[in-house]
Amino acid sequence: MLRIERIETVQVPPRWGLLRIHVSGGLTGFGEFGLEGQLTSTEALVHELAEHFTGKDARDLKRLVRGIYDQNFYHGGPHYMSALAGIEMALWDVLGKALEQPVHRLLGGPVRNKVKVYRFAGGNNNDPASAAEEAAAVVSQGTRAVKMNACPPLAAIDTYGGIRAAVARARAVRDAVGPEVEIAFDFHGRCNVPMARRLAKELEFCSPLFYEEPVRPDYNRWLPEIAATTHIPLATGERMHIVSQFADVVAAKGAHILQPDLVHIGGVMNTAEVAAMAEASGLAFAPHCPLSPVMFMASMQVVAQSRAGWILEWSKGIHYNAFAATGRMDPWLRYIEERDWPRFETDDTGHLPLTELPGLGIRLDWNEVLKGAAEGTRWRDELMEFPDGTKANW
Repeated sequence: MLRIERIETVQVPPRWGLLRIHVSGGLTGFGEFGLEGQLTSTEALVHELAEHFTGKDARDLKRLVRGIYDQNFYHGGPHYMSALAGIEMALWDVLGKALEQPVHRLLGGPVRNKVKVYRFAGGNNNDPASAAEEAAAVVSQGTRAVKMNACPPLAAIDTYGGIRAAVARARAVRDAVGPEVEIAFDFHGRCNVPMARRLAKELEFCSPLFYEEPVRPDYNRWLPEIAATTHIPLATGERMHIVSQFADVVAAKGAHILQPDLVHIGGVMNTAEVAAMAEASGLAFAPHCPLSPVMFMASMQVVAQSRAGWILEWSKGIHYNAFAATGRMDPWLRYIEERDWPRFETDDTGHLPLTELPGLGIRLDWNEVLKGAAEGTRWRDELMEFPDGTKANW
């Protein structure tokens, strides 16, 4: 029996919620509860859910996780699924360590030896020259695919020149990185339907890899119409919290790339279900992954075993994760044991090697984590407004 003894949580810079599960025999497992900007409320829910897990056998992973979900009359939603995900991925980490196997082997085994990654390259209301410089710098570090914010917040009908600015920025970035580097555009849900349709056409000249979240999930019913306006694949999923939401998008033929956020959708099992759905539907699978190395490695485990998976978001260097950064190292690497830093260097094709370390394959320096917890974090969503003073979706 791997008896779950206790669950501890911390909030650390730049904006991450990390947890550690202790089980009998001295094993520990790492997880992440990562509802950005709302960590305290999510952390409280982790401890409320922990009462269900404490004292139970960690080997009964699915029965425990699915059991608490079904037992709770009110479930789903960002806070609940994020809290549950932190516990769930830590249980996978424990189970893998106990069996001395990486999680991807517990899921059936890998179909690839390495995973292509893409990194963020700006576009968040910066001028074309600055965006081009940032993208070129990221490419110089070895990545062969980048993602940038496609546009500033757009009014229902763009009267502030946002689309012109987006096109100018995209052209400058494409010129800077050349034709061989893939560029994906994140609409970030900043568009209403009319402008999403227009922007999708305006940016085609750049040969985008995909368009991400052209509208907020509130408006997913419009995705088929937006998809019909462009030959560029549409991707969505980071703000969808249950597997059935993805089934609805697939049934409506509204997206070509499914992007569950492993934390926001409740963990490894639900993410793997979406991956299987993508494979069965002839679609692609590319998890949303803007947070810590714990989430990243958990996501990599799922991508590794999915034939529909081909690329993974890597938030190393992203401006969100530079928030309140201190010290000599990249903040994304700060809590990883230093002996593992070389593992996070891409090859000349922009891939990272698949790990055979047991569990999630992440080794954290918990002493450094505790130092970060003592510093704390106060990251909040960015405030954006239209020129008339209306609050905008950032």
